[in-house]
Order: sequence, then structure tokens, then C-alpha cells
Amino acid sequence: MLKHVDIYITHTVKGFVADGARYAYALIYNECPRYGYGEVGKRITQNSILLMVMKETLDRMKYPCEITFHINSQYIANAFHSGRTGTWKHNGYEKAGGGKIVDFTRWEELLTACGAHVIEVVYSEHHELTGILETGIRRGGIFEI
Repeated sequence: MLKHVDIYITHTVKGFVADGARYAYALIYNECPRYGYGEVGKRITQNSILLMVMKETLDRMKYPCEITFHINSQYIANAFHSGRTGTWKHNGYEKAGGGKIVDFTRWEELLTACGAHVIEVVYSEHHELTGILETGIRRGGIFEI
């Protein structure tokens, strides 16, 4: 039986793109949170920062797990739910009309990291840890409950 981990991600990208951003996440296992924080100093989109942080959190896993991501991107959540991620991977991240999908390198890295895990991605504009993570972002990675 796989261990279950909930991962909550929050970031400062408002709208589609930002010139620099910060992010925070919480990994919850057995009701015990582990927090992470980071900054991106370059122009980045909301989906790109989420793909990057999802991969970063998976890199912290020591064993295969059942993981539920809580994120604020319908596009990414729907890509996992619909099975498009498997199609993209199978097709070498090529679009039906030719050319690579947007952020194909980040998608490839993330989907490779997902391989050992059972992944569910849940869309939520604001999840139950949004407030704690936003406070941690404002404090530069210091999390207090």
C-alpha cells in the first residue's frame, strides 16, 4: 500500500505571466506538514511555475507514493484528468498541428518524475493552505501556523 501525500502549492503569479515570482508549498503526510519556498528571478507564466514546483516537490519523495496535488491551474489539472499528458508523452510532446507543446521541457521533466507515483491533480482557486503559504511567501519562506 502506497503512502498518501497531499501537496499544496501557492505562488505570486497573478494573471498569466509575471516578471519574477515566489512560491511556497506544503507536503502533508500523516498530518505533518513539510514546507518549501523559492523564488524565480525571470519572466514566468502561472503554468510554468506550477510545473516547476510540482517537479521540485516530487524530487523530495524518497519512495513511490499516492500524491494529490492541490493547484490553481485548471489547464494542468484537466491535462492530468483527461489523459492528455500520456498522449503528449507518447507523441514526443508534439502538437497535432506540428511543433512542441508550450513548456514541453517542464512537462517532460514533471511526467518523468511522476512515473513512480500515483498522481491526482485537483484544481482549487484557493485551497485550505493558501493563507499559510501566502504568509510564508510574504515572510520569505518562514512558516508559522
